[in-house]
Amino acid sequence: MVEIGYSDKSETVLDAGEKASLVKKRGKRFFLIGAVLLALIITGGLFAFTATTTTVSLALTGTSDFASVTAAGSPPTWTVWGQYKGSVTAGDLFTVTPEASFTGDMVVQLTLANSQDLVETYRALVLEIEIYDSQATPVQVGTTEYLTLGKGDITIEIDQTGLTAPYTVQLTGGSYVTNRSGWAAGSEDPSILCEVIQKGS
Repeated sequence: MVEIGYSDKSETVLDAGEKASLVKKRGKRFFLIGAVLLALIITGGLFAFTATTTTVSLALTGTSDFASVTAAGSPPTWTVWGQYKGSVTAGDLFTVTPEASFTGDMVVQLTLANSQDLVETYRALVLEIEIYDSQATPVQVGTTEYLTLGKGDITIEIDQTGLTAPYTVQLTGGSYVTNRSGWAAGSEDPSILCEVIQKGS
């Protein structure tokens, strides 16, 4: 900075370096003010947005489960002797009924629920399981599966396209080999659990 004097008066003159310093300081101030204004604009916009939101309530229809399972009124029975190879009696086990408006695919899962008791009576047990629809000439649904002491859990898929509900889960055949008699009462009675789940769930 240089002072230039004219008689009693003096004048301050800035050199080039000081001018550049002053410009930088002013630039920083403008940048800070601009940032503050931008923040106010953004937050003000957010407040305005939330102040103009609303909700909509969708009137959906609640109904029953997508399918139900009922046990057959008269499931098949047969006589079991000790030290014997025999065949099982065919018959209906369950009825699977989808809810009227449900047209999706399903999976029927069957499980031998008391395998731990059955091994006291049986050395081998094979239960052939099939599912049929309700047309005048019933159509088999899915594939034939076998419940055994070694494979106590099976699944059969139901693709409802072109089929007529309800669906009947049937014991269509099978065989057994028993141990020597003297097993606990009831250990000869297979207990089959049926569960219907939505395909892909």
